[in-house]
Amino acid sequence: MGLAALPARHGECRCRPDPDELPEPLLHTHLEDQNIAPPLAVLGVGYELKTWRADALANHILDWVLDFALRPEERRPLNPGRARAVMRRAVEATFGNGTDRGVPGEILLHAVCRQFFGSDTVISKVFFKTADNDTYKGFDGVHCVHNHLDELELWLGEAKFYRSLESAIRAALDDLEEHLRRGYLRNEFAIVAEKIDDSHPHADELRRLMHPHTSLDEVFDRIVVPVLIAYDSDATSKHERLCPEYHEALEAEARRAWLRFSRGVDAALPVTVRLFLVPMADTTALLAALHEELGR
Repeated sequence: MGLAALPARHGECRCRPDPDELPEPLLHTHLEDQNIAPPLAVLGVGYELKTWRADALANHILDWVLDFALRPEERRPLNPGRARAVMRRAVEATFGNGTDRGVPGEILLHAVCRQFFGSDTVISKVFFKTADNDTYKGFDGVHCVHNHLDELELWLGEAKFYRSLESAIRAALDDLEEHLRRGYLRNEFAIVAEKIDDSHPHADELRRLMHPHTSLDEVFDRIVVPVLIAYDSDATSKHERLCPEYHEALEAEARRAWLRFSRGVDAALPVTVRLFLVPMADTTALLAALHEELGR
């Protein structure tokens, strides 16, 4: 499945998103390699007037908040009279008091799964929050995806939003090791299964997969772990426009990152892992743009 915006739906499962109901695409593919393990994709937003598009990406992240934070039944009745109040509630639930700096990465992970792979959200992290400063420690995204054989896959995502690429890779590898341990996974499944809405089109199948009586041997065959790393990119910060020189530098940077990541992934890992890199010229510029937009 290539990284292209979803086509219009033609009788697919109702869990697949309608492209007309998703935010307009902004992220574009700089590099995609499906012939390596784990598969690699590099996504970006480009430049405008010789400046990396921090403002555009900040607005795009906020465009995704309703889809990220609310259940489908909460989004459907939106009307002009209630839209602002609902949006405010979704923003507060997502960003809280602003102490969780990883939120932009989690929303980008959500957007990539939804926009490029037609995923459906099984549960959002915001459903686990009981206070503004709560930080839920589980997977950063729980989605389901129909693969090319129309089999249902469980996507358990990890997102890292760091200035340092090396630190982000290290943290992602640590989480992969921890979160796929039997005890951790069983505990996570118990928590998530309780919160799956009865109206979800695959509620029964998902609960069966997460049930303690279902062998993890069966479950692992259905698990994909998308790992998204957003980071300060030397290649991106040293250029002012999309050009052959930029693409060459970015590909070299991405291949080095993939090599570092792939060497740290246990070859015996019984799940499918995908790596998504989102190179940024300046993560602090994005956070500043988000802070400004949230303050409006």
